[in-house]
Amino acid sequence: MAKTDSHAVADRRYAARRRQVLRAARKSQPVDALLISDPIDIRYLCGVNEGSQSLLLSDDWAVIITNKMFQDRLAEECHGAEMIVVERGDGIAAPPDDVELGRQFKQRRLKKVGFEDNLVSLSRYRSLASCVGEKKLVPLPGLVVGVRAIKDAEEIALTRKAVQLAEAAFKQLTGRGADYFVGRTELQLAAELEYIMRMGGADRQAFPTNGIIVAAGPNSAACHHFPTSREVRRGDAVLFDWGAELSGYRSDITRVVFVGQVPEIYQQIYPVVEDALKQATAAVRPGVKNHKLDKIARGILEAAGHELRHGLGHGIGLQIHEQPRLTAGPARPLKREMIITIEPGIYIHGQGGVRLEDDILVTAEGHENLCSLPTAIDQMTLR
Repeated sequence: MAKTDSHAVADRRYAARRRQVLRAARKSQPVDALLISDPIDIRYLCGVNEGSQSLLLSDDWAVIITNKMFQDRLAEECHGAEMIVVERGDGIAAPPDDVELGRQFKQRRLKKVGFEDNLVSLSRYRSLASCVGEKKLVPLPGLVVGVRAIKDAEEIALTRKAVQLAEAAFKQLTGRGADYFVGRTELQLAAELEYIMRMGGADRQAFPTNGIIVAAGPNSAACHHFPTSREVRRGDAVLFDWGAELSGYRSDITRVVFVGQVPEIYQQIYPVVEDALKQATAAVRPGVKNHKLDKIARGILEAAGHELRHGLGHGIGLQIHEQPRLTAGPARPLKREMIITIEPGIYIHGQGGVRLEDDILVTAEGHENLCSLPTAIDQMTLR
């Protein structure tokens, strides 16, 4: 496909997303336009990776505001939005973006503009209100992230590839066997896994804050462990929580490998977690409530005398944690083409823990597990 044809396809995809967000907004408020200020939402709606905190859009137009530092990059990345370049530090009390938005509101005669108030700081809100008029701003919290929960074909394809890249790297690392692991630190194994993923085609590892989790022995009892200089020993269990990022989309997988043998405590808790993973996954289908899946897994763990210390899972996409959330909180039904994680875990302080996690696509008839790595304890034992 020629570059121009590819760009046109992307233009249509981003235009469809903007229309969908507008439709969602107008179900609750009769707004003329939307002001998007979150960089991730801006990326979702026009393809820009960075360089703007102001995307103003309506039915047949979109305007993105940037500065000279990013104008060349945005000219290449942006799909379907007019770019306006403002000067930085031009002596105006309000930020240049907001002054320009004031001009746009006036020029386009906008009376009601929706914005995600949960993603706007108090200082930014005050600046916007002074430039565009407070009465014109209509709060619409969680607007774009709710639409983002339903993935289109491109997003599903990228997530599927991100899963494949992460799994291939894990297989390569663990395929080196128990002797290779003994003496290596958690930090070294995390670095190696990321290196293999990048060499395989990933843009980077998927977790923007903590990075890849590698937790050996008793360190695996922490739900979220930062890798340390602890060396892996023969007989250790090693928990890996990792993923690959590709064009902004991510995978999120957890497995536990056993270095030469399976400690006794894991012989007791591992099958419980594996059963919770399988039964909760089997229940995934359109219409099932998020809290029902959490209840299934939580019940299995509690029947064995353990607790689930966190929600069962979450959506993945341009963020590693996004909607929907699989928790015991407000009941919300799953919808076709959502991508969620299922990740039950048991953690025993001072001894170790097990968490198993797969990435699941909700389909018209049920679900598809995007992950293919085994969970059977014998297949997770390195020799």
